[in-house]
Amino acid sequence: MRVAFAILLLLLATAAPCATPDPGVSAQRQEGRLVGRSIPDIPLRLADGSSARLSALANGKPLLVAFFYRRCTGICTPFLQWLRDSAREVGGLGSDYRVLALSFDQTDTAAELRAQAEAMGMAADPDWKFATTSREDLARVTGALDFWYRYDAASGQYDHGALLVALDDGRVLGAITGTPDSARRLRELLWTLRGRFIPSYRAEGEAPLACFAFDPKTGAMRIDWGMLLLAAPGAAALACALGVFGGVRGGVPRGRNGSA
Repeated sequence: MRVAFAILLLLLATAAPCATPDPGVSAQRQEGRLVGRSIPDIPLRLADGSSARLSALANGKPLLVAFFYRRCTGICTPFLQWLRDSAREVGGLGSDYRVLALSFDQTDTAAELRAQAEAMGMAADPDWKFATTSREDLARVTGALDFWYRYDAASGQYDHGALLVALDDGRVLGAITGTPDSARRLRELLWTLRGRFIPSYRAEGEAPLACFAFDPKTGAMRIDWGMLLLAAPGAAALACALGVFGGVRGGVPRGRNGSA
């Protein structure tokens, strides 16, 4: 039995590991580089006309900050809708985290921010805030997060990326960029903020088999095919070893008196 167990350990140690993210995946590399960065506690002008600092909005909880501008005809509104819908599915808004939609357009007024909140059905939600800030303070935040935007006079629109960051005590806990996979990864981030341990994340470009599968809608984990295939060689070796050594033990010749 000891020999069989040793064979099993050897096969598991030398087996190919479960699928790992493609090293060429740039979006999640960018997100990973933001984790741990310190963000300045800037003053904000809120949609209701009041002022507050970034830290005051957090109120001791993680704060999700999404960048947008009111007149955007591209990713801004869908990105905020993904965040709204994900928060409704996962839950925890207010108890585990709050949300700030921060405009990077200096022409956005408090009335336009209120119109954005109303269009999304979030105007009466105390845990959703819409705000602007000064050009100088905006540059401090966007510079710390490598967030880029550039005004195009021909179209009257900004060229920009999409970025959501989760802050806790002024530091980045996690980040999501605007990709086709954003909605799923938003739910995973929200589950993390709710205190659920997620041992693995599925990355874009990853091989189809993984050790664990995480359902971001329910927060449930299950063993995936990658783990089963990883264990299969060891299980087969153990079965063979038990058959071989069990057969040898059962086939030991006996003496004339009936003893081995």
